[in-house]
Amino acid sequence: MLEKFTQKAIDIVQNAQIQAGNFGSDKVYSEHVLLALALNNKGVEAKLIGAEKIDRDTLIALINQKISSKRKPKMREYISFSASAKSILEKSVEIAKQYNNPLILPAHIALAIFFSKNSGAYEILREFDIDEEKIVSNLCRLIEKNSNKNYYKHPEKQEVQVQTFKNIDSLLNNEQTVSNLLKTAQSKLSTMGYEILGTEQIIESILDNPDNEITKILESYGISKETFDNELKNFSDRNEEYGERKIIFTPNAFRAMLLSLDTAREMGSVEIRPEHIVLGILRAKTGIAYKIFDKLSSHTLNFEETLVKDINSSSNVPETLAILRFAKTEAANFNKKTVGTEMILLGILSRPNLAYEVLKKLGIGLKDARREVESLVGYGVEENENDFEYSLRAKKMLDIAYDAAKRHGKTKIVSEHLLYAITKQPDCLAMKVLENLGTDVLEIKQGILQELNPETTKNIEF
Repeated sequence: MLEKFTQKAIDIVQNAQIQAGNFGSDKVYSEHVLLALALNNKGVEAKLIGAEKIDRDTLIALINQKISSKRKPKMREYISFSASAKSILEKSVEIAKQYNNPLILPAHIALAIFFSKNSGAYEILREFDIDEEKIVSNLCRLIEKNSNKNYYKHPEKQEVQVQTFKNIDSLLNNEQTVSNLLKTAQSKLSTMGYEILGTEQIIESILDNPDNEITKILESYGISKETFDNELKNFSDRNEEYGERKIIFTPNAFRAMLLSLDTAREMGSVEIRPEHIVLGILRAKTGIAYKIFDKLSSHTLNFEETLVKDINSSSNVPETLAILRFAKTEAANFNKKTVGTEMILLGILSRPNLAYEVLKKLGIGLKDARREVESLVGYGVEENENDFEYSLRAKKMLDIAYDAAKRHGKTKIVSEHLLYAITKQPDCLAMKVLENLGTDVLEIKQGILQELNPETTKNIEF
């Protein structure tokens, strides 16, 4: 989430954590966010929330009084965010989207407090002699000035056919690990009196196996079979799982399973593993299991990203994941929020790998490729509300790479599969970059085969 925050906004979030520590709180509450904003007396936003009318000592006394019952001994160095504080930060992102602001400013955080009327921070603000209507109006005007009307639209936004699993049977037929896991989950349904599989049964089945790497990681965050089951008892119905109609899977479980497939590909795996399912549920942000995760993880910001780092902490980062991370960095450098095939190409060229060696022998390097990318997409704010998203052709590229790795009996998607996938979309931006640098599809395919061991590639068609 904080990737879109300006440094001033990040400073306020970090100061809120510092203030929480100073107050002896185990969590960052909305009151701490308010205090951090008020202490920002050099900023325009501080004046706009009426900070000059807010006596610092009175504010601290009111916060002390408000959160005295919430104080608990700090259990770990990192102070997590309460639901109210996290809600304010998320609301600030929503406000930025509404005003077409590419970045989150302190003003967005300030306005989010005024829009969070059930928060402790708002209740404290009402204790002071401030003109709320005038302040909100001023904040809105300030935010409006930062609205960017001239957006860049990524060339790969046009529709392209992207492979996806149309039904769960296709997923089961292709993934043995998932099939076994879901069979275990289905066996739990009869004991609960349910007929349709939800996210909660899927997670219970994962937590049942103490040997799963993700089970051990989740336990370090206080999410164990015992704590999950205890929270599950609080859900008397399954309204969080259903849409308008019932199917074999609840709509949220089905969506989470499809997102787990996307997650597996982005992490360079040909097999969907339990950790991918957990991440898929976190990406879906809906369902009973997600609500339990959110609560047990103390509403940790960017919990999905934190888990990804933990999953890869014990080993080297998968090659494809490293490439895609660099691709996102390059997109940010170009002030873009869409990761297209051209950014993935830059990711391939960012580190030594087989595809890197193929392109190097064809006289193609990162510097020249970046120059060509610049000529194709330029710099500037893009019409995209998400933190980062893959273009349709980039998604198709991952589909092709996934199929190639699986067809060749590999367990991982690696650089040569990604490079091969570029050649299968001759009109994608990455291929245009490569052609502008003097190579073509045939040379690239031959280069891949030459770099691979002849004994392992005699039956492989690229």
